[in-house]
Amino acid sequence: MSYLESTIGYSIRRAQIAVFQSIYGSFDDKAVTLVQFSVMAVVADNPQITQAELAEVLAVERPRIVPLLNKLEEMDLVQRLVCDTDKRNRRIVLTTEGGKVLADLKRRFDVHEQQLDKLMGKEKEVLLSMLHRVSKLAD
Repeated sequence: MSYLESTIGYSIRRAQIAVFQSIYGSFDDKAVTLVQFSVMAVVADNPQITQAELAEVLAVERPRIVPLLNKLEEMDLVQRLVCDTDKRNRRIVLTTEGGKVLADLKRRFDVHEQQLDKLMGKEKEVLLSMLHRVSKLAD
């Protein structure tokens, strides 16, 4: 075992890579990345979320959310609407096609979650709790 393999950060990153590679393979035919999937899932759960709110929820710098949304709009998966109360703000909604694609991708994502559930067993809740605690380091 090397020094890095005995560290939490390195182990989390290795686990992330393994999980992401598996997910990317199942999303490949849709040409949707995991980040784009995350955007769509947050938009679906928070109808008419603003770009700024979306960036905050995903912990992404505001300027970085724009190219993500541009790409999703090009793919006809989301639409930006001018906010009625503040014309400077844009509210994000899924298109009809976006809703269909997201439903399909969620089914595929669930297969990965089931595999992880099987792998983790009863320890899943402990792992999630610990990962949530680690994520608070950035706060």
